[in-house]
Amino acid sequence: AADGILPEPQEDFDLEALEEKLSRTLSQVEGAGQVTVTLTVKSGMERVLASDRTTSVTDRGSSVEEETVLTGSGGSQEAVLLSRRYPTFQGALVVCQGGDDPAIRLLMTQAVSALTGLGADRVTVCKGAE
Repeated sequence: AADGILPEPQEDFDLEALEEKLSRTLSQVEGAGQVTVTLTVKSGMERVLASDRTTSVTDRGSSVEEETVLTGSGGSQEAVLLSRRYPTFQGALVVCQGGDDPAIRLLMTQAVSALTGLGADRVTVCKGAE
């Protein structure tokens, strides 16, 4: 942007859309047939907002006051976003017509692992109905 501030990314994490995209992509693997991918996540998307923290110490104890940093003026104020934390995947289930073929199971496991960061022990591939 001209003012040196990067534009705010508008995309939010959409688990269903990701599962659908993975399913469509993996269905293109020769021998896989129709593929359905189900993913589980440990936690949802988080937004980390900037905040001002004030600590007061008195003879009665201490108190902490935290206030979210806002930008803009009047009615158009917005919280300052420091970062986004996308969900961490917990596991994946891949159901495909070729799931009884060890070579297809290996390909599906490797592909899902590469795309999600899950270890092979967290990806299960099984044969689906014809």
